[in-house]
Amino acid sequence: MMSELSDREVSQVREELRAFLALRPDLSPADLTPHTTLGDATIRSFLNRSIRGGRQVVTQIRAMMARARTGDILQPHRDAGIVIAPEQEQRTQGIARFQNWYETQTVRRVAEVLDYCAAHAAIGIITAEFGVGKSAAVRAWRLGKGRKIPTAVFEFDEFSSANTVEFICCLAKQLGLEVSIGSQNAGRVFRVVCEKLRSEPVLLVFDQCETLRTRVFSVIRQCWDRSHEAGVGIVLLAAKVLMTRMLGSRMADLGALTSRVGVWAALNGFTKSEMAAIIRQEGVTDIDDMAFELWYRATGGSMRRLMWSLELLQAKHSGKRVTEKTIRDVAGHLWGMQLSGGDSGVLRQGEDRPAAVNRTIEESAVARAVA
Repeated sequence: MMSELSDREVSQVREELRAFLALRPDLSPADLTPHTTLGDATIRSFLNRSIRGGRQVVTQIRAMMARARTGDILQPHRDAGIVIAPEQEQRTQGIARFQNWYETQTVRRVAEVLDYCAAHAAIGIITAEFGVGKSAAVRAWRLGKGRKIPTAVFEFDEFSSANTVEFICCLAKQLGLEVSIGSQNAGRVFRVVCEKLRSEPVLLVFDQCETLRTRVFSVIRQCWDRSHEAGVGIVLLAAKVLMTRMLGSRMADLGALTSRVGVWAALNGFTKSEMAAIIRQEGVTDIDDMAFELWYRATGGSMRRLMWSLELLQAKHSGKRVTEKTIRDVAGHLWGMQLSGGDSGVLRQGEDRPAAVNRTIEESAVARAVA
């Protein structure tokens, strides 16, 4: 009788499959099924943990990935988008600081996508969790290497992300065009915007794209269709959920945009060695190994969260040894995050805290966003 696979083995294969799909945004679970005897729904359920996955499921998925890595199956199309892989751990000696953040690998990857999209008039997508520093990296690029490249940065809000008329009128104003507000004028404004982009090409950077409705994505894609030959590139900044949404969507408009993406970058934030270098440069040198491990997990790769915690530690524990208890105390009382039960390594934001406290934390987060 065959023994059952351990939970660890099943989880390992599940994470390998997720990592494989993250590096191949041109693929979806439906593309994998012809190379196994499994159904599309089975692979999706396995990825989503809806099913545990027995020996047959795990064995077939593992064999399929092995064949794909050797190039026997699922080879990228010639016109498939370039994929920038997540950051790899590297030993870091020192990192340059700019205002309230540091130039990590994530910042350099963002610059690579911006450079590529500007040079090739391509569409690029950058995804990472909130607070990693996508917006700050764009600002740094515009002040540095990208300062000579005409760029327009558009940050979506609750209104422009859901309404195509609001979006195209706001974009027109940002490009210096006079517009007449009203749904009956939206088509005219759209055509004027496209003419403006063709005559004066710029790199369009759209921030907070995880909030966008499908119709707004469609307008962005149509703007690019009518202007990229003149040199207009587009970069979309978003949370990781956008990648899942675009690859799993069956909507025609979103699929049309996905097929035009030229470069993808799914980023994870700073690495452990980068964090170690940052806190050394900030003067935190006396810290327990367990405290550092807990602190790193608490930040989740977020530069914003790391810099806030550094400010708090420097204010409350300057010159003292940082222990695991120090991190727990700061997390529970000052960050708006706390440890759950006996968990020694995971911090959950806003858990079991009064609603008023959480609102204050959220308002503070907006006011003190990384410069």
